[in-house]
Amino acid sequence: MNQAEDVEVILGHKRRYKFHSGTLARNSTLFADLLTEPNAAKLSNRTRNAGIKVRWMIELMRLPCEQHPAGLLELVKLTPAGERADCRTGLIFNENGRIPQAHKAFAHYEAIFYAFYNKELAIDDTEMTAALQDCYQLLQISDYLGCTGLISKPIEVALLKHGQDLFQAIKRAPYAWVEMSYRIRSETVFKECMIHLVGNWKTFKTKSNITDQLREIPGLRALIEKYHRLLLNQCKALELGIMSMYPGDMSTPVEDLPIKREAYAKDILVWMALTFFRHWIGQRLIMEKGRSSMDCGYELYDQIGMAGESYMDKSVINQFHSKFPMTKKAMNVLENHLLEIKECMKGKVDQHKIMKSNCQLDVHRFPVNYLTCTDFLRGDYPWLKDIEAPRVLPAKREYKPGGNDIARANLDSARLFQERGLSLDDEGDDGFEGSDVEVEAANPPTKRAKVG
Repeated sequence: MNQAEDVEVILGHKRRYKFHSGTLARNSTLFADLLTEPNAAKLSNRTRNAGIKVRWMIELMRLPCEQHPAGLLELVKLTPAGERADCRTGLIFNENGRIPQAHKAFAHYEAIFYAFYNKELAIDDTEMTAALQDCYQLLQISDYLGCTGLISKPIEVALLKHGQDLFQAIKRAPYAWVEMSYRIRSETVFKECMIHLVGNWKTFKTKSNITDQLREIPGLRALIEKYHRLLLNQCKALELGIMSMYPGDMSTPVEDLPIKREAYAKDILVWMALTFFRHWIGQRLIMEKGRSSMDCGYELYDQIGMAGESYMDKSVINQFHSKFPMTKKAMNVLENHLLEIKECMKGKVDQHKIMKSNCQLDVHRFPVNYLTCTDFLRGDYPWLKDIEAPRVLPAKREYKPGGNDIARANLDSARLFQERGLSLDDEGDDGFEGSDVEVEAANPPTKRAKVG
């Protein structure tokens, strides 16, 4: 454990660190390229005997800016005595006001360096907007250092600790969080973003600043539109099911066939109630309150899913009675049939799972006004769409891979992660297409009432 700390990293006047060259080179492609033997100082015997072990000095020459989003690290040449060959004291960044971003940049570099030694990554927990900014800056630095794969999981863990605060922030701006989740390969956060983007896509796609932001991820818009089409097909299937449903035993009031008109006549109030219900639903669909609305029918389906007095209340029923006057007893019987029909339609909504929420956000405590029933498939995560080379069985080896083999493989993966962009091909619509005519029956059966 008493290895020589042979690398000194200087970020600021009071930010000087000593690390092990092996640890830095194993975890970072940048350090792997810098911390080579030709770049190391040739320390004299007197220097070594004096206890000086630093053979590489790396200094932050520029703070993060537009040209250098992560800042700029450079090697400082050392003399055989272990001193700076340029005789400079280095750049001194003032953390107390003149350069306010310095403190954040130093803290992010420090967090990543310590992560090399398995120290937990800390994310700003004052508010989720600050946490998002922290994550972006950490990713800028990790991309520069070539160690994103190392810190992506700690970033995800740190974010998920915020629980519902995180999921509320994603609900407010899924287009901002989706890029970050893509970069850290977080399946949980990416799926959460997709559910909100798909459910509220009709609103988001009208805003150019949002669609421009989504272009940062190759193929993301095509993926959103694919799932949005599937959502609309799910809505279409529900609407078709509702409009073609005959509750109870309306279609077969008696077992003896053919059915006489007297048998159907006994159910006249049931048929009137169903006609009234379809009249109301048909009006809503024509007025584009269903899948054609901006909320893809969320408000309408929510009302149908609650049944009872949530829609077609007494005031609406009275309008029907004013056009089709009947006795008080018949009015009460028709209203009871209408309540039973509503319960059957509620079951239809439940059957299609259109109001089921698949997101991590607690929609009961923090409601949304769009559908969150998207079932995002794991195979559609963009980073799993890489074209893999054909697998070739390796030749038999007499030994298992050692530390150097593993470190080299990790660095190769990190370089590949930096250099290669991912892309998605547009996929066709495999969604459900309902038949033009569909007749369904549902239980419990509607009671038939005799009208005196």
